[in-house]
Amino acid sequence: MGTHQMHVEADNGVEILFVCPEQGCGRRFVLQRGGGLVVIDRGDLHARHVGGFGSISIGADVRQ
Repeated sequence: MGTHQMHVEADNGVEILFVCPEQGCGRRFVLQRGGGLVVIDRGDLHARHVGGFGSISIGADVRQ
């Protein structure tokens, strides 16, 4: 299990799109500033995903 660094691909002021640039992963999710998370693509389920943007910091492991 490795650690993948999530990157911000888009921010419209209400939602932030985070993506994992690691080849073969492709995890993508939208973080809603008012609360909430929408997973678009789960990506590599064995990797730990971390990242941040301004005052927002994320770290998540997804387990089956």
